[in-house]
Amino acid sequence: MTDRPSHVRWLILGVTTLCSLLLYLDRICVSFAAESIRVEFGATPQQMGWFLSAFFWSYALAQVPSGWLSDRLGIRRTLTAYILLWSLFTGLMGVATGIVAIIGFRLGCGLAQAGAYPSAARAVRDWMPITQRGTASSVVALGGRIGGVLAPILTGVVMLMFATADGSPNIQPDELRDGALLAKAFVPTTETSWQAVSWATMPEADQATLRAAANVEDSAALTGSPSSVLDVVNRLNIVETLSRFSRDDPAHGLAPEIARRFVGQASPNPELTRRRFLDAVAPTAIRKLEARGWRRTMIVYGVAGILVAAAFWWLFRETPAVHPWCNRAEQELIGNTAVGGPKPALEPLPLTAMVRSVSLWGNCVSQFATNVGWVFLVTWLPRYLEDVHRVPVLQRGVLSSIPIAAGMIGMLLGGPWTDVMSRRFGLKSGRRWPVVISRLLAGFGYGGCALSAAGVAGPLGTWPPVILAVAGLGFVAIGTDLGVAATWAFAQDVGGQHTASVLGWGNMWGNLGAAIAPFAMASFLGESPTLGDWNLLFAFCAGAFVVAACGASLMDASRPLVPPLVPDDL
Repeated sequence: MTDRPSHVRWLILGVTTLCSLLLYLDRICVSFAAESIRVEFGATPQQMGWFLSAFFWSYALAQVPSGWLSDRLGIRRTLTAYILLWSLFTGLMGVATGIVAIIGFRLGCGLAQAGAYPSAARAVRDWMPITQRGTASSVVALGGRIGGVLAPILTGVVMLMFATADGSPNIQPDELRDGALLAKAFVPTTETSWQAVSWATMPEADQATLRAAANVEDSAALTGSPSSVLDVVNRLNIVETLSRFSRDDPAHGLAPEIARRFVGQASPNPELTRRRFLDAVAPTAIRKLEARGWRRTMIVYGVAGILVAAAFWWLFRETPAVHPWCNRAEQELIGNTAVGGPKPALEPLPLTAMVRSVSLWGNCVSQFATNVGWVFLVTWLPRYLEDVHRVPVLQRGVLSSIPIAAGMIGMLLGGPWTDVMSRRFGLKSGRRWPVVISRLLAGFGYGGCALSAAGVAGPLGTWPPVILAVAGLGFVAIGTDLGVAATWAFAQDVGGQHTASVLGWGNMWGNLGAAIAPFAMASFLGESPTLGDWNLLFAFCAGAFVVAACGASLMDASRPLVPPLVPDDL
């Protein structure tokens, strides 16, 4: 009686998917902490552009070399090393002393992550039957998207947890950015506003302290030694003050989104409520409470990576034939019984054909421009939600993850779409038009942000405009991911025995676009972006997707770079 196949291949797929999840978790988490990092180090927009793009520079340029290294040295050794290295660089950001050091660590992180997906693709090829490789590849890719969804949510929760884990939530001296501006937040604007109610309960000495500070023309004179101002503010009973108002009563003088969070709400922790309220009403006067936790959060991610690397090393082997848990029946099912594993192709890389291919250059332009338009979702989105819509930290984490989660829909539908199109209309149309149409759909999504700013869904500061903007950005993500399968299939169709190199060539250009985009976006936004600046940025991103569609219109998957020597299915 023949033994039933063991299930080791699914363990291999699971741990490879876990690596993919960690890959995106570490890649995107820094975007959520970027504003805290900027404030702590006083970084300029140009420096932040470097910080957000550094990863993509090294990631793009190291893809082909690191993939080549994995083929030569084996996946178990190289992918374990890659995970350890990028986790080390992520953790080191938590002890960085300046923005230059953090930029260097991000470069190192991108360098280490460059070999992850080439290694994962090789692992899938070596461990899955040919009839299951497409599904397995989708699972690994979805792991990355799940990591992208979890990153902003988990980072926000962990940062806030560390921020409140020890010590008081009261404002500390090193958290004051503008003492005069903080004092002015308490000067009564009307006779019935929350400031007036709070002012009436203060001792005269405290009133005098705040009034004197608010009248200081050079706010820097109060920053660094603001003990008197902070002493007053840190002992105010904000909960009692806000309990005197109705949420729908405009007399409190608060913006609607702030009133919804604090007015008429019971509070088991008055100190924490006061601090969160101050973060909301004086966002530029003090550092946000969660900013205390960004360093330890990076260290936690680094430690988590060490655990994932250990799990991968323990479970993975180069081929089924050398894995002690994989029986002969599973080896035969997989079809890879050679102890040494598959051998790399010996044919020289057709560089001349690649450089001369208009079709391949169209794909490169498409990937470059696609990432220029898409990278907003994993770089500036948290700041947009904070600056324009004043969304608090935990809700901001959830909302930042929604577009990436929506992209999973496109990832799941894109493969069947391009396959059906190819069977019905041929490879040329079946690969080209899904990319063209998906890029135009993604560009259309930025219209939701423009309509939100125009007040179509209601005034800024209320939830309907936020929902409209996030829904539009969801279309950006869906459109982007809807064309991923066709782009990868195009590389397989034209690349043949050199698929990995062709795929890496296109991915390199795509990630160069992602590396350049933050600089362009920083130039649009500046230090204190207006609503018009944000709208101009969205027009730029939408235009990038139009360029991507134009590039994709040149793709022709029916013309391989090099005629195959043997049929593809042999």
